[in-house]
Amino acid sequence: MDAELYALYVHPEQVGRGAGRALLAESVARCSAAGHGRVLLWVLKENDRARRFYERTGFRPDCAEEPFEVDGVTVPEVRYTKGLPG
Repeated sequence: MDAELYALYVHPEQVGRGAGRALLAESVARCSAAGHGRVLLWVLKENDRARRFYERTGFRPDCAEEPFEVDGVTVPEVRYTKGLPG
C-alpha cells in the first residue's frame, strides 16, 4: 500500500536550514514504520526548487502528470515516488 505526502511547507525564514529535510525524513520514516511500500507526492511541474529538494532526498519522477487548479488557472503537476524498505 502506498502513502501520499499531501503537503510540506517550511516558513521562509527556515528555508535552507534543514527544517524541510527533517520534516520529510520524519514523514518517510513514519510511512515506512507503518508498513507502506512507497511514498508518493505531487509537485508543480515548474517548481524547480521543490523538485531538486525531493530529488536530493531520493524521490524520483515517475512520468505521471495531472492538472491542478490554482485560483481558476490549471497548472501541471508531476508525481514523485520513493520506495521504502521492507
